[in-house]
Amino acid sequence: MTDDARDLTASLAGDHQAFARLYDRHAAVVLSLCRTRCANEAEDALQETFLRAYRMLDQLNGPEQLRPWLYAIARRVCSERRRARMRRSHHEERAMIVQPSLLTTDRTAPDPIDRADQLDRLSSAIESLPDDERLAIHIFYLDGDPVTAAASALGLSRSGFYKLLARARQKLAYQMRKVPST
Repeated sequence: MTDDARDLTASLAGDHQAFARLYDRHAAVVLSLCRTRCANEAEDALQETFLRAYRMLDQLNGPEQLRPWLYAIARRVCSERRRARMRRSHHEERAMIVQPSLLTTDRTAPDPIDRADQLDRLSSAIESLPDDERLAIHIFYLDGDPVTAAASALGLSRSGFYKLLARARQKLAYQMRKVPST
């Protein structure tokens, strides 16, 4: 019986140390694969690969399939990360186009009093949003990983989060265009 077969059997029986040995044995090659496919996120992709592998150990068709199975998981993880990065980049670019219009309608810098007034109006507009839309705005602009935070806090998929965010931004833009009541 090979080391992989022995450790795989023990891992399936709940031996965490056996899975750690599988990790130690295969992590370097999986990391190398991740570096070629998603260089900036290679270490995170490595961890995600082994987390998924651990959760799906019972789906492996024998120890001889372990290496190709791990490599397939790593390729999928890297592919998902690339697509997510491209989607996020697209949404962030769109956000940078929409965002300046929330504070001012012309391209000249407002004087400090006008800016303070606009910020007060923006704060009021944000507070008037429904809870989920207000939270989406806060998560997007204040959290380093807004999609993960939205999944946890709001139970939304990536596309669901960005749809909610777009709806909230539209409402804010509308509120900011309205003439303030005096």
